[in-house]
Amino acid sequence: MVKTAGKRVKIYQWTENGLDIQVTKKAIRNMYLRVGADGSIRVSAPLKMSECDIRRFIRERMDWIEEHRKKKGQNLPPWEIYEGREREAKKQECRMRLEKILPRVIQECEQKVGVHAEEWRLRDMKTRWGTCNVEKKRIWLNVWLAEYPEECLEYVVTHELVHLLERGHNGIFYGYMDVFYPRWKDVKTRLNSGVQP
Repeated sequence: MVKTAGKRVKIYQWTENGLDIQVTKKAIRNMYLRVGADGSIRVSAPLKMSECDIRRFIRERMDWIEEHRKKKGQNLPPWEIYEGREREAKKQECRMRLEKILPRVIQECEQKVGVHAEEWRLRDMKTRWGTCNVEKKRIWLNVWLAEYPEECLEYVVTHELVHLLERGHNGIFYGYMDVFYPRWKDVKTRLNSGVQP
């Protein structure tokens, strides 16, 4: 039993049907079951709840657990797969991988598009793959692109460079994309589907 901010909490691991389950007993009235983005299973239960009742609660919901673990594992972006220290370590790994290949990819894409960005930066982004400050010619790329095939990086780099030619997403912009990266629609679909190699 441990105390957290003056409250009693008991945390331990169980294995049920070959699945590792974290059980947290604390001062609550009802039991709760959660499946994390990484497929982890967590149960919260009242302090006085017997282990027998907790196990029964888990066993009765095994079908629900399996169904949700399958859904969680499908098409998740990488920033939702990892948590805590593992997420930070993975992010650093992604940054290092991108820093190795990015200079070459940028050079190739700039030659195709015929424009040059003054600055490139990497960033942890949850809603965008890249952004472009047209006035400063500064481009930010999502560090998690390292988790996808290089063609996805090429697509995003090209996309952001084209914004230096055409600010908005309009017919002119997509006309440029068709010329400079003809497969952009297929690669965009793959990238946004969350499917990794």
